[in-house]
Amino acid sequence: MLAALLLFLAAPAETVSPRYADCVNLVEADLELGRIAAQQWVGEGGGAEARHCLSIADLKAGFPKLAALRLEEISQRKDAGDDYVRARLLSQAAEAWLEGEEPDRAEDALNQALALVPDSAELQLTAAKVYAAQNRWQEVVTAVSTAEEGAFVSAETYVLRGKGRLIVGDYERAADDVVAALTLDPVNVDALVLRGDLAQVGINIGVSLAAPGEE
Repeated sequence: MLAALLLFLAAPAETVSPRYADCVNLVEADLELGRIAAQQWVGEGGGAEARHCLSIADLKAGFPKLAALRLEEISQRKDAGDDYVRARLLSQAAEAWLEGEEPDRAEDALNQALALVPDSAELQLTAAKVYAAQNRWQEVVTAVSTAEEGAFVSAETYVLRGKGRLIVGDYERAADDVVAALTLDPVNVDALVLRGDLAQVGINIGVSLAAPGEE
């Protein structure tokens, strides 16, 4: 989750202030000092970047709900960026709400993000996690498939789609998702558990997975 929050560092270098990079690096190196520094920067009127750094510190300190609230607030600021950036902030808020075990609030944030960028395949990765937290497995399958069509994939979301397919009885395609997840992350524990679940219904995945880039 922490890596996913590094929104501003993913922006073009000329749009990111050196102070933001320093703030995030300090949070990662020394959480207590980093959080204090981020709070001071916010107090100085640091704007969206300062608040985003503080949200990273909140999350790392174990306060996901506070981070979610802060991310939602940042998304409403004029200095946050365009609709795409605001949607990503809301998507991050949704994931923070999930970490805080608030799936309904996560869905609210997700829906706000989708209202801003309705055709975003990237947002479907977050949607899959939100729907999984609510046991809406057919919607999980649809969301991951939409993300995959837009070339957004992850081992985590392949596992979620595989679990959804297992639950609805689509065992063979669930096995395909296990293979896809383990190809991206050969030691993904959830994928290995799902492989065991499929074995219990008679689907054995006896594949030898090559390392990335190997044939």
